[in-house]
Amino acid sequence: MLRPLATIVAAILLSRPELAPEEASRWAAVVRSEAQARGFDPLSLVALVHTESGWNPAAVSPSAEDYGLGQVRARFVGACKHDADPLNNPSAECRAVKESLLDPEQNLRVVAQLITDNRKLCLEKTKSAALPRWLASYQGLNFPKQKRWCVPGEKTWKVVKYRELLLREAQKPKPPAKR
Repeated sequence: MLRPLATIVAAILLSRPELAPEEASRWAAVVRSEAQARGFDPLSLVALVHTESGWNPAAVSPSAEDYGLGQVRARFVGACKHDADPLNNPSAECRAVKESLLDPEQNLRVVAQLITDNRKLCLEKTKSAALPRWLASYQGLNFPKQKRWCVPGEKTWKVVKYRELLLREAQKPKPPAKR
């Protein structure tokens, strides 16, 4: 879904008002490009990042497993996938992956890829790639041993509700430009 860049910028700034507008614009351009290329609503990604990190690019989870804007679990990305202990004894390559996840634009690209991957997984496992399904999968709410996939939880619905708020805000009429 194509949304105006200004709408995405406004959504990011609604989440983190103190963010410099230039930074929000740069990040919004990545969000828009990735969402358009991959066929999902950019406001879904904005809502996800709002809930995961509050648009803090330096965010690292207390467990030191999740990095950056989208709180990407490093052990499932790049070189970290092949490390025996990516949390306590990461290789130099895995440390580089973790560092790259703290780059906002790179993190947003990885999040977009993960959204795509989770949409495919949920479609395959549940015949649905609806927002609550893929979002639950992104959040780790898959239970392969029980053959339960893409099961929305409390945090899932928090993101969905925030996205609904963003949609309402995007539909509000804009005040006329000052001259």
